[in-house]
Amino acid sequence: MLSELRRYPQALMFSVFFHVGLLIFVFINIEFNDSQKLIKQGDRVKTVKAKIVDQQQLEASKAKKQAAVEKQKKAEETRKKRKQDADRKKREETKRKAEVKKKKIAEEKRKKAEVKRKAEEKKKAQALKKKQAAEKKKQADKQKKLAEVKHKQAEQKRKAEEKRKAEERKKAEQKRIAEEKRVADDKKKAEAEKRRLAEQEQKRKQDELKAQLEAEETQRRLDSVRDAYRLAIKQKIERNWRRPQESGKIPDCEVRVLQGPGGIILDVTFGRCSGGTATYRASIENAVYKAEPLPKPGDPALFERELIILFNPR
Repeated sequence: MLSELRRYPQALMFSVFFHVGLLIFVFINIEFNDSQKLIKQGDRVKTVKAKIVDQQQLEASKAKKQAAVEKQKKAEETRKKRKQDADRKKREETKRKAEVKKKKIAEEKRKKAEVKRKAEEKKKAQALKKKQAAEKKKQADKQKKLAEVKHKQAEQKRKAEEKRKAEERKKAEQKRIAEEKRVADDKKKAEAEKRRLAEQEQKRKQDELKAQLEAEETQRRLDSVRDAYRLAIKQKIERNWRRPQESGKIPDCEVRVLQGPGGIILDVTFGRCSGGTATYRASIENAVYKAEPLPKPGDPALFERELIILFNPR
């Protein structure tokens, strides 16, 4: 109560003056009553009533002032509470704005990061596309070069074949001319022809024997070259062969290889391959294609379009 009165000094002073005035008034009334020795009974009753009325008014005024103080106190508390609520709302609003600003900054960072990520992905995609284009061009150049090599080899073979046929025609023509000349000489020299024929017969037999020996030597040489040619193909295929992991016993397999000019593989099939699994046959087929181009024969005449190879690696 005292702390409340300190907060409102005017009300305190008013209350003090009021109570001092009241005491003076009471004191004067007491003195006045003592000075009168003869007072009527009716007047005494009126005086007492007046005092009671004044006391009631005083109490009412006091209660009214007390109510005013309480009202002012409540108003002050209400004002403080409203101010506190306003401050709290202001802080909450500031916090909310800060959160909104923080989210906005985070969203901007996320958008920038997304733009950067997309730019990097685009850059990587362009680099990959460029690399693939370069690789494609490289493969195309490689295929073109290979086709040029094959064409050159085929052209060389064609020219060699034409040259061989031309030489054969030339030899045939020379032989024909010589034969015609021989017939003419025979007609001119009948007697000498008989002797010459005898000598020629003897020489022919010798030539036939010599030719036979040369043919046999040539055949042996061709057979040797052919065997070396086939062996070189077989060895190259076997060098490119890789044993399958799941394979156990390796059976002998008959492999049919269809090749084109320059040793280009056209087709690979299998003949007898008892006990050979699909994986084993696939490994042989891969080895054949890896051996491309196949070795050339020592003599172009020995080129074989279809080869039959007995595959039996150990």
